[in-house]
Amino acid sequence: MASQDQVNVLNKIYGEYIDFKSSESTVSNYTKLAEEYEKDFAGLGYDTPEVLAKTAVESLSAHTEDTLVYDVACGTGLVADGLIKAGYKGKMDGVDGSAGMLELAKNKNIYRNLAEAFINPETRLDIADSTYDGIVCCGGFGPSHLEPVVLRELVRITKAGGMLVFATRYNEHSTPYVARLNKMIAELEEENIWTMKKSYKANYFDVDFCNQEKPLLATIYCYQKV
Repeated sequence: MASQDQVNVLNKIYGEYIDFKSSESTVSNYTKLAEEYEKDFAGLGYDTPEVLAKTAVESLSAHTEDTLVYDVACGTGLVADGLIKAGYKGKMDGVDGSAGMLELAKNKNIYRNLAEAFINPETRLDIADSTYDGIVCCGGFGPSHLEPVVLRELVRITKAGGMLVFATRYNEHSTPYVARLNKMIAELEEENIWTMKKSYKANYFDVDFCNQEKPLLATIYCYQKV
């Protein structure tokens, strides 16, 4: 059963952070609430960034100081924090649409480069093909965030043999989105663009907004570019 504090934060996330009708408004909201973000999400048991980061480090078993990872929808840098905690030795670049979140990430001094950009379906990043050894994204693939087709752009900038580790959450709100995401994942497999190395369920929040009697779950995907 959710505590009243958790219910209050859930209502804030689904009322003040996320605008299901507009990705642009959602990004703006994250900037307005950036200073409160880590406290709000931590209060709901949000350890998915750390779990995802550990999977990424394990998949990049030969990582060195020259290994380069791109953190998509990096926010305040929670995945980057997790990468370092898991023993990652390489460099990190990050991108996020929220200037406020990026300012907090910058203050951590753990990224090589940070860029402010929202990756739309038609976006081509100013990044050369096959640049990164790994891509990580936690929290970006969900309603009013990144469209599933963005995966194609992320694969483009990943080196052959590189890893893409990302997550999505699923409940009543996100069911149509997750169906589209899984369709895109399957298309990339069918086109022999990547192969699945791991996929597993994990806790996202301790409480599901749609059913406060149970946790909100996530799927963490780990794919390797062919």
